[in-house]
Amino acid sequence: GCLGSLTRPPERAVPTPCPEGLPQVWAACEYDGPVRRLLVAHKERGRHDLTPVLGLLLGRAVSAATGVGRPALVVPVPSRPSSARQRGYDHARRLAARAAATAPGPLVAGHVLRLQAAVADQGGLDAAARSRNLAGAIVATRPLTDWPLVVVVDDVMTTGSTVAECARALRAAGAADVRAAVVAATRRWANPPADRARGLA
Repeated sequence: GCLGSLTRPPERAVPTPCPEGLPQVWAACEYDGPVRRLLVAHKERGRHDLTPVLGLLLGRAVSAATGVGRPALVVPVPSRPSSARQRGYDHARRLAARAAATAPGPLVAGHVLRLQAAVADQGGLDAAARSRNLAGAIVATRPLTDWPLVVVVDDVMTTGSTVAECARALRAAGAADVRAAVVAATRRWANPPADRARGLA
């Protein structure tokens, strides 16, 4: 059962409701069952030994987002400094580095997003509240006009608010083509029609 959850091909993930500005998002798995347990253990219980398998899953989603062999800058969503200090590490940065190393490239992991404003913990907030909480809170630390493709990565997508805000900040910094990849997406997502999955809508 665990193996079956981890070997399905990545799929497009579109949350309902879909936040404005959300780029194409590819998810390696659904956030449920063994995948959920792995992600919680990695993020909240310090299971660093799970980074390789989760990074491999994220790498597959990155490859689906970019197309095999296409150069891209892989950018993790920024963590709240207090959360990173409490855990002792930044889980999104770990996964981004692993994904960039395992996916067909050339891919470069770059930490170019930061929180410029204090935000509340997203847990327990609905989609609208999450969007309000993050609005304008994330900025890019350098211009991105030299990168033809930038891929935002995270462990889990729920409402899509964080990914949408990251995409806004990257576009504001000059990124022409922004996409996203996550290890898992929650059940509030659905596969788009085939033409949208190919990026035609």
